[in-house]
Amino acid sequence: MSQSAGGTPRFTNRLVHESSPYLLQHAHNPVDWHPWGPEAFEIARKEDKPIFLSVGYSTCYWCHVMERQSFENETVAAEMNRLMVNIKVDREERPDVDQLYMTAVQVQTRQGGWPMSVFLLPDLRYFYGGTYFPPTDAYGRPGFVTLIRAIADAYRNRRSDVDQTATQFLEILKQAAQPPSAKRRITIDQEFIARLVERSAGDYDAAHGGFGGAPKFPRETLLEMLLMFQRAERSNSKSEISDSKSQSAHRQSQIANRKSQIHPILHSLDAMANGGIRDQLGGGFHRYSTDAHWLVPHFEIMLYDNAMLGWCYAEAFAQTAEQKYATIARGIFDFVLREMTSPQGAFYTAFDAEVDAQEGLSYLWTSEEIAELLGAEDAALFNRVYGVDAGPNFADPHHGSGVPDYNILFLPKPLPQVAAELRIEPDALDAKLAPMRQKLYEARLKRKQPLLDTKIITSWNALMVRALAHAGKTLAEPRYVEAAQRAAMFLLDKHRMSDGRLYRTSREGRAKHGGFLDDYAFLAQSLLALAHVTGDTTWTDRARDIASIMQQKFADPVNGGFFFTEAGAPDMLVRQKTATDSPLPSGNAVAAMVCMELSLPEPAAQTIRLFAPQLEDYGEGMSSMVQAALLYVSQFGEITVEPGRRTSREESPELSAPNAVSISTNWRGARELEVSLAIAEPFHINAHEVGDVGIPLIATNLVISGGPQAIVEYPPGEQRSFAFGEKPIAVYSGTVTLRVKFIEPPTSNLTLRINYQACTEEACLAQATKQITISPMQP
Repeated sequence: MSQSAGGTPRFTNRLVHESSPYLLQHAHNPVDWHPWGPEAFEIARKEDKPIFLSVGYSTCYWCHVMERQSFENETVAAEMNRLMVNIKVDREERPDVDQLYMTAVQVQTRQGGWPMSVFLLPDLRYFYGGTYFPPTDAYGRPGFVTLIRAIADAYRNRRSDVDQTATQFLEILKQAAQPPSAKRRITIDQEFIARLVERSAGDYDAAHGGFGGAPKFPRETLLEMLLMFQRAERSNSKSEISDSKSQSAHRQSQIANRKSQIHPILHSLDAMANGGIRDQLGGGFHRYSTDAHWLVPHFEIMLYDNAMLGWCYAEAFAQTAEQKYATIARGIFDFVLREMTSPQGAFYTAFDAEVDAQEGLSYLWTSEEIAELLGAEDAALFNRVYGVDAGPNFADPHHGSGVPDYNILFLPKPLPQVAAELRIEPDALDAKLAPMRQKLYEARLKRKQPLLDTKIITSWNALMVRALAHAGKTLAEPRYVEAAQRAAMFLLDKHRMSDGRLYRTSREGRAKHGGFLDDYAFLAQSLLALAHVTGDTTWTDRARDIASIMQQKFADPVNGGFFFTEAGAPDMLVRQKTATDSPLPSGNAVAAMVCMELSLPEPAAQTIRLFAPQLEDYGEGMSSMVQAALLYVSQFGEITVEPGRRTSREESPELSAPNAVSISTNWRGARELEVSLAIAEPFHINAHEVGDVGIPLIATNLVISGGPQAIVEYPPGEQRSFAFGEKPIAVYSGTVTLRVKFIEPPTSNLTLRINYQACTEEACLAQATKQITISPMQP
């Protein structure tokens, strides 16, 4: 922030009147920022300037970087003010704006992320965009000033070309807004769902837990879906076992297989809980792990992650009766109630990742700091349990020498294993550690703390209400149910308009923006959870009211499913209808589940039917819709989808990614298999060992099931430098061969799943999974 000698801001723009912490962070930039709205659009029309739209959120690290480098730079700001009408949007307040233009960015660049930087005509049509741009030209990539000058020149001198591009993108967005029709008949039944579940868990990391490679996200919607599938399968197994006389050996084998399916779930939950992604002192979880081991997190803390993870750990306790899952769940909920809850009982949005521009600074420790607080004897025990005695494990990725100099606390060994080595009971060891953790936690609170975004978001709060209600019953904790009811009443009292519609957000008593599909669907689901836990049918009546408005305002009565936005929004050119999960569950999937619980199976069936082709092609990214289909089939039977007329539509990035790689195999002997990956031009894929490159990339990984144990040998990648990264990245291009060596010759068919991320010189697609089945070598 630019300040005068007296410490007061030198610049103040229109964002000073906003309530979003993210927008307020930019209120004293020299950029003449406008909030999204008709005033800014009218200025763009009158002054005949393109719109620069910058979208981010308060805890976004690279948003802060771009602000420091460009938006606080008076020279850069002067060019922005001269050439553009500049608009700032908090994506958490306006996910509709973010979602629409992010689709355009992904179509154009095959990547997405925040900050999102896009350029619009005054009528809001998109014509160019990207994510983070450095302030000056570097790595063969134009800097931000170069870019906006080129955009302004094109707008002034090649207007017809710009208009044509904008018209093309508008048509693409309209086509992408509707799901594709079925190409063939699809039957959604138990077998169909079982295949999707197997595919969805196909990138399970048997070594480290979790799914996929680094960076590794919790994948909460996948975990919940797997837990719900496991719950249903266990119920089926019980009924099948009761009829054991008529049960075939094949069926017995299926039941045994079901019992083993929970292992990847529990392994993943254990690995996350033991890792640095979990705040071992505070109890909450950070956003994701930058490595495959769950050690080094990206330090921002989001309400929705902790809500969904809290639900999963509580459910794991319900299914296993293992006390450790109850303890982890309580740690999450106690953290949220202690540090992310407003005086009125609603829940705040997020903690920032950085303090003083350094990631995770408030969470890091040195052995000297710990010894000073605990004393030598206690510090020795604490450091052994939490990995400090192995030496520093964290080096700031953006500052310093790159040599680790701080410690992230984690559990290198499970607590019972350490207790066994020390020859004491695990409970006794934990009792000794508890006051040590508390002492460090209290010392940490005296440090400068990361920014807390005190927005209250309806849908995110609803996720926490649902999780607290579930945990309150499962863990026998009435205080969690009471907290859930208090937050629900806040939303019903403060986030509803006079006509019953919902507000999206509020802060300091000021509610803003109409709600979106997620807000209605998640809130209705959370109220139904309260009804289930408390037995109070008033909650069901309130859920029915919310669901009724949801159907009126968002449902598509012609094609089925739900739009993300209400009809008639003057500032949205296209109403989108999506079912893929982000970190959040799909609003369409949750809406379908709400309809089922309210005994409205037909709109649920229409929604599942609408997205069936995407489920068949891309079910790995639609865990919540898989869960909705599972619930529907369990209650109402199978759904049949007939092929429909297919319209021309732009292929979305997640659907085009599988086409970047083709797979072939060749047996070199009874125990050795070559797996060749042909990578289409202009793509490359990240190698198996990408290296520490400071940006989130997905490593190539081969998973084999159905045969004996095997070792996969990956070739080293070619080191290449790209515009979107500061360090060389190890990649595969052309044709690359992986060698698989089995400990004994396979005797049955093998399933091979390749997980990879395809990239061009400029950008990367989403993660993709391809699966093939091969026969063993014939004698």
